[in-house]
Amino acid sequence: MDDQLLLYLYHRLFDPAKFRPANDCVYSDALIVLIHFLAVIRDRSMRWAHSKCNWPLWMRRLKSPSYSQLMRRLKTQAVKRLIAELSLEFRNQLPDSQEKFCDGKPLTVGGFSKDPDARSGKLPGDGWGKGYKVHLLVDACGAVDLFTVTALDAGEPTVMRRLIEVAQFQKDQIVRADSNYDSNKLYAGFAEKQARLIAARKKPGTGLGHHPQHPYRLLAIEQLEQSEASLKAHKRHRIRVEQALAHVTNLPFGLSPLPNHVRRLHRVRLWVFSKITLYHLYLKLRQHKALAA
Repeated sequence: MDDQLLLYLYHRLFDPAKFRPANDCVYSDALIVLIHFLAVIRDRSMRWAHSKCNWPLWMRRLKSPSYSQLMRRLKTQAVKRLIAELSLEFRNQLPDSQEKFCDGKPLTVGGFSKDPDARSGKLPGDGWGKGYKVHLLVDACGAVDLFTVTALDAGEPTVMRRLIEVAQFQKDQIVRADSNYDSNKLYAGFAEKQARLIAARKKPGTGLGHHPQHPYRLLAIEQLEQSEASLKAHKRHRIRVEQALAHVTNLPFGLSPLPNHVRRLHRVRLWVFSKITLYHLYLKLRQHKALAA
């Protein structure tokens, strides 16, 4: 599958109808992106991917830039835009359903890491760790609609409020979440986008206090705490986001623990963005194969 993904990216990047030759550069943006994805697929550094002895045989006929030029070009806005175009293109070829899910996944580093961007924060359960967290808005089909990467200590409701400012929802779209997202401000943020959040409370069955509550939060509390069938349905639907995260992380080219060479926030964001792009390409190819069968 790794070789299949890389070969598809090669044909897509160098497609005569979409290929954009470099204006004043010897090496095109497509070549820089292809070498970058080779590193991401193999979970290797750019130094490893720069060496032609690690390239597939069919790829070795391409010219290779120097390592310093490769790294400079990878930081340019043109290359980043091309990666973003690929991600959006693959996502748009996947289904878009009426239900969405929001969740977060920690990306930890070693406790003695000198990475100044990594922060200490709470992990699922009762543990603590150091690193980053990826915040995701996932479609029911498993595709990732929106995501961002922050330090591990960032609050999930606060980050999600910023994330949905650029989101587009269908009217009355349902967004399901766990108790970490139970926030009046987040309920209001989704309501402004004509979507409805449903999140379980951290302490169900307790009082609501004296502060005003958003109507959608009161509706969610009524559904999840007064109807056993609604609570079971909510938990059953929530399994989908867990399945999506399992696919993202457990595929051979998936978002495994951060390699040692991926440190600092800008590198982690690019790494996660590229992994999600590959995941969308995988879903696209799998869907195409199922349709062909």
